[in-house]
Amino acid sequence: MSIKRKFISALSGWYLWIFPLFAILITFALLSQHYEKKGEVIEIKFDEGMGIQPDRTLVRFKGVAIGKVTKVTIADDQKDIIAHVELDKGSERFAVENSKFSLVIPKVNFRGISGLETLVGGNYITVRPGAANGRFQDLFQGEIGVDYGEALEDTSYYIVETEHVGSVSVGDSVTFRGLKIGFVSKVSLSKQARSVVVQVNIYNQFTKLIRTNTHFWSRVAVHANLSLLKVDIKVNSLDALLNGGLAIATPDLAGDMAKAGTKFYLFPDQPKNSDAWSPVLEY
Repeated sequence: MSIKRKFISALSGWYLWIFPLFAILITFALLSQHYEKKGEVIEIKFDEGMGIQPDRTLVRFKGVAIGKVTKVTIADDQKDIIAHVELDKGSERFAVENSKFSLVIPKVNFRGISGLETLVGGNYITVRPGAANGRFQDLFQGEIGVDYGEALEDTSYYIVETEHVGSVSVGDSVTFRGLKIGFVSKVSLSKQARSVVVQVNIYNQFTKLIRTNTHFWSRVAVHANLSLLKVDIKVNSLDALLNGGLAIATPDLAGDMAKAGTKFYLFPDQPKNSDAWSPVLEY
């Protein structure tokens, strides 16, 4: 075959290269898009796997996906499950010091049903980010089924200790005269495990209500005092029945405003005659 014929033959088959060329361009575009969206990789330790699945379990902030689990491994000491999470680009600000991660699972109890969305989309991990200017961190200890409740901004924290926590849990309301003024943000054991430490966060607009002699107690739906001479039964609100939580009151002779971090004792019952207390609580 002459050189001229070979050249004409090569030209007549040029279109055969179009499809491989397009495939290469599309592959390059997809890879570029993937790496443009790829962010930092972090590790979150959990006590149990509980439905964490690679490429399916998402990390969410206020319902918006900010990353996903790409791999699940077992820690070297075999005590934890490690979820390897690839964050979306720009979501590194959620992985900073004091950020909290919790695996959301469906729960059914007397207070209601939560996490039902996981029955359709599977369990997911939610995050409560630390300070906006916090340092990036790539290893976290996650929790399971913990409701972190509300954001801690514009609140001040106080510590309430008790020998037995009862039904108090994270997310419960703190009320004054039936008005919600804060919430329970953390429940843990003391360092010596001799008491339970409850951290409450009070909205800053209500911190004037917290005085050095303020009483905290657990709200109960029904309180009964049975004796041979009389029967005294007090039924509180439906909210107390369903949500429990804590309540506060301050005697008429109010103390000074309590500083953030002040410790209080959690009484099991409402103080006697506290309904008649009517202190003037001003700055």
